[in-house]
Amino acid sequence: MPGRFHDKLVLITGASQGIGLAASRAFAAQGATVLALARSFAKLQELAATSPRIVPIQADVADGASMEAMAERVLAERGVPDVVIANAGIGLDARFQDTSDTAMREVLEVNTLGVLRTVRPFLPGMIARGSGRVLLVSSVVGKRGIPHYTAYSASKFALHAMVDCLRPELYGSGVTVGIVCPSSTTTEFQANIRTVGPPQSKRRIKRHSAESVADALLSMAGSTRRERILSIEGRAMALVDTLAPWLMDFILGRVFMRRPVER
Repeated sequence: MPGRFHDKLVLITGASQGIGLAASRAFAAQGATVLALARSFAKLQELAATSPRIVPIQADVADGASMEAMAERVLAERGVPDVVIANAGIGLDARFQDTSDTAMREVLEVNTLGVLRTVRPFLPGMIARGSGRVLLVSSVVGKRGIPHYTAYSASKFALHAMVDCLRPELYGSGVTVGIVCPSSTTTEFQANIRTVGPPQSKRRIKRHSAESVADALLSMAGSTRRERILSIEGRAMALVDTLAPWLMDFILGRVFMRRPVER
């Protein structure tokens, strides 16, 4: 029985691990041809070995020339994707005062410019065809910044601004845009976050599995929904921040900031 995405072409960045890997498997299981993009070709080959529907593509979202070459190759060999999922991202645990220019640029290069480089080449073809779905993987900290995540929050806030600009530009074209906001995930992403200065005091009520986020991406890809915040705590944080931002400042300061140990 054909899956929901039978004969659809889906491009996913950050596909070598975590959410991107789980999403690649999920879309392939639903009949899609998945263009799985990441820097590590060895990991992509391991992923591709699990399904004949997964096509490994080595590229680096932080490298403009690499992404231009990728887009040219995809358009020439595969055509315009039906769904583009910009998922690749990096994290940084650092207070505002410890966030260097270099660190900020590195995070924005991947998390923000990387999204632009992923989506931009395929929009003209989608518009000409009159159909397409673009999904960006953001975060609840793209709705409300939290202590120690200055660079990461800024990079994710930018995605929401980009989507706000893109939606009216695409109005009536048949191309739609959605954004997904997980909270913390039980993936390699957490282990790979760089820390500068004292680490954040970790308090997580809910962690998403990579597979649960992949399921959300499947659902979003098959709809025209604008935004989905995946956790109850994330939705509550966004609501409280809208109604009483001073209260959210207080809560986040108490929960996430490390306090000196009294002697």
